[in-house]
Amino acid sequence: MDEPLEPDAFLPGRWGVERTLRDARLGAGTFAGTATFERDEDGGLDWLETGRLRLGGYEGPARRRLRVAREEGAWMVRFDDGRPFHPLELRATACEVTHPCGADTYAGQYVVLGPDAFDVTWRVRGPAKDQRIASRYRRR
Repeated sequence: MDEPLEPDAFLPGRWGVERTLRDARLGAGTFAGTATFERDEDGGLDWLETGRLRLGGYEGPARRRLRVAREEGAWMVRFDDGRPFHPLELRATACEVTHPCGADTYAGQYVVLGPDAFDVTWRVRGPAKDQRIASRYRRR
């Protein structure tokens, strides 16, 4: 069975995040931390990641905030400042997503592995970026 999962039912709570990064200019890197999905007053989710990043010459704290919102019958991931990132449909088969970032393109996929784990992978290509990013989320 590969029915879509509602993000507001599946995601809330705390998740451990392990991320590997490969950047053509900066080399290999990692991020380890926590992702917290909290319901907001509009029926969406605040997505906050905090942890430790090692990439290139940097090793230290890192964070990002996103928002998952229901819009016109579908789910959308937005950046903290409100700009659209990509649509979101969680399921066991890959949910393919894309995001244009200037002249670069992020091509990604989400795969739900079970009730307590999901993967997000990105291939980023363009004149400014050449990256592979793979993240595993596990419910805590």
